[in-house]
Amino acid sequence: MEGSAFLIILILAVAIFGIFSVVFKNRKRRFLKSTLLGVFISPVIYFLIVFILIFSMTREKSRDFDSVVWRLNLKTESGTDNYEMIDDLIDRELLIDKDSSEVKEKLGSPDLKDKKRNVWQYYAGTSAGFGFVDHQLIVKFANNKVIMLEHIRQQD
Repeated sequence: MEGSAFLIILILAVAIFGIFSVVFKNRKRRFLKSTLLGVFISPVIYFLIVFILIFSMTREKSRDFDSVVWRLNLKTESGTDNYEMIDDLIDRELLIDKDSSEVKEKLGSPDLKDKKRNVWQYYAGTSAGFGFVDHQLIVKFANNKVIMLEHIRQQD
């Protein structure tokens, strides 16, 4: 892996050298300037590209909560992408102070009900990046009203 990174940086350096040797008009220092720029800029460009790739692969998708889409996703066999809506649901506090029937109306029936702890759990799908992450929405009740929502992520 280290050799391939060095090779990519070397190719970038040669390309940058070529570009700057054409850009610089002064023949006396063109070679020196082009070489220095190629040597210093190519690793920066390489690490910037790697950073962007890693960021784009690990960034968790998100979208606005839509009750209809949530309930339809629960009925599919291939899993759901409801995890993309959990953070919006939590941030906008759409279920806080709602009773259990209102929660069922918006989210459908939970996958798990813990009557002792007054907690409902919804499976919200699996996201991919560097490994798979299973997502659950935890809805906590007190006096039959939602008091807290929690987004649980379990790394595989």
